[in-house]
Amino acid sequence: MDPAYYVAAGSLKARSFQMDLVSNNLANAATVGYKPEQSFFSVFNKAKDAGRGLALSPYVNDGTVMAQSGLDFSQGSQKTTGRSLDLAIDGNAFFMVKTPQGLQATRDGRFQMGKDGQLQTLDGAALMGNNNLPIIVDPTAGAVTVLQDGSVQQPGGPGQAATTVAQIDLRAFANPGSLRRAGASRYDTSGTQPGTATATVTQGALEQSSVDLPTCMIDMIRINRLFEMSMKVASTITNDMDAKSIGDIATGH
Repeated sequence: MDPAYYVAAGSLKARSFQMDLVSNNLANAATVGYKPEQSFFSVFNKAKDAGRGLALSPYVNDGTVMAQSGLDFSQGSQKTTGRSLDLAIDGNAFFMVKTPQGLQATRDGRFQMGKDGQLQTLDGAALMGNNNLPIIVDPTAGAVTVLQDGSVQQPGGPGQAATTVAQIDLRAFANPGSLRRAGASRYDTSGTQPGTATATVTQGALEQSSVDLPTCMIDMIRINRLFEMSMKVASTITNDMDAKSIGDIATGH
């Protein structure tokens, strides 16, 4: 097999993976708290590893294979909603919510109050406090106020100041890149090490997706062109090999 064919095949595989990631990012450009995914690649040299000693192997036979993908946790812009249970984080922390799969981290701050006063996500996952318990407020005590440090307050009795009823668990991780997507803009934190949280909470706002639409569109066009070029290379090599095989057969070689 012509070593150039491996280069073309590796490029096709890499571009297909890149296109999948970019397409998924574009599909979530309007998803609250969404963090885009990026691809990373490593280089291999099949001809060189084969030990054939070809003179130009170090220069013309390099290909690429997908090494890994990683999440970009860049801060997204905040959009004011005016809704009291919409919360946005500015900084490196995450909200912690209790799901049937266990505790998960999220930057999606769309919360609501359940019938029993429990603060929860739109699909019912409980928002956790720093005491490892779900946050529950008094549905009859009046409006909920969330301070920048994550303190949850409600009005006291007549003539009394507001009292703190809970503290939101704002959790950071030493290596956010090790978080794994768990669906619904949440992340599995299994095996991750805790970090120092430096974050503030804004009530009545939501963090928007940090997908950069213009960059994604440019990437999609560029990847599509690279894919077409790799296809052309693979097709040319295949046609040349077929023509050579036919010629060898016809001449008896």
